Amino acid sequence: MNKPLICLSARDSMINTTRIYYDNESYFDYVKAGGGIPVLAGTVTAEEAEQLAQSFDGLVVTGGGDCDPALYDEENTKSVIVEHDIDESDILLYKAFVKAGKPVLGICRGIQLINVAEGGSLIQDIPSEPEGYGEHNQRNLPDHPVGTTAHACTFVPCSVLHEIFSDVHDVNTYHHQAIRRLAEGFRVTALSTDGLIEGIEKENVTAVQWHPERLTHDEKHLRLMQWFVEQCSAHQAR
Repeated sequence: MNKPLICLSARDSMINTTRIYYDNESYFDYVKAGGGIPVLAGTVTAEEAEQLAQSFDGLVVTGGGDCDPALYDEENTKSVIVEHDIDESDILLYKAFVKAGKPVLGICRGIQLINVAEGGSLIQDIPSEPEGYGEHNQRNLPDHPVGTTAHACTFVPCSVLHEIFSDVHDVNTYHHQAIRRLAEGFRVTALSTDGLIEGIEKENVTAVQWHPERLTHDEKHLRLMQWFVEQCSAHQAR
C-alpha cells in the first residue's frame, strides 16, 4: 500500500510584491514521521477543494493567524486577521474533506478554524478575559523554548486523545485565542488546567489547541500523527 497523501493548509506572506504560500517545516516533518507524505495546498476554490478531497487521504488544518471574527458574527476587538482567502480556503478544504469522509486533524489555528466553520465562536484574546486565565503563549514565559511543554492537559475518557495521552499529559502553548462556544456535534476531549478547551472530536475530525509537531521527541505527541496516518491508510484501503 502507498503511503497516505496528507494535504496541509497553507499560510501566506508578502516578499516585496510577491505572495508566498508556505508552512513551517515542522508540519512536513511531523507528517513524514507519522508515515505520511505531506503536500501543501495554496488557496483553493470550492471545486478545487472537492478535487483535493477526492485525491488526498487526509487533511491537516495547520496553525497560523487568527480567524476573522466576522465568520462567527463578531466585531474584531483583538484578532490579528490573516488574508480573507486563507480563511475561506481553509473552510472549503475542511468541508470538502468532511463531505468526502476523509480524516481531518486540526492544530492550533486548526482547532479554531474547524470550530468556526461548524458554527462555533472564539475567545478573541485570552489575557483580556475576566476569568483570569493563565498565560497561553509560552513565548512570553521564561525558560520555555520551542520543544518544551508549558502546562498539563486533562483528557476525557472514551476519546481518541485519551487513548493516546491517558488522563493527564503536558503540552506546549502558542495561542492567544481559544474556543468559546463549541460547535454543535463536537465533544470536548481535552482541557487545560485553567479550563480552556484544548481538544475536540467528532466522527473523522480530531483537533488540538497545542502544537504536537514541535514535541515529536515525546512518543505520545508523535503517536497522535501516527494514529492520524493510520486512519488515512485505513480509508485509503477502503
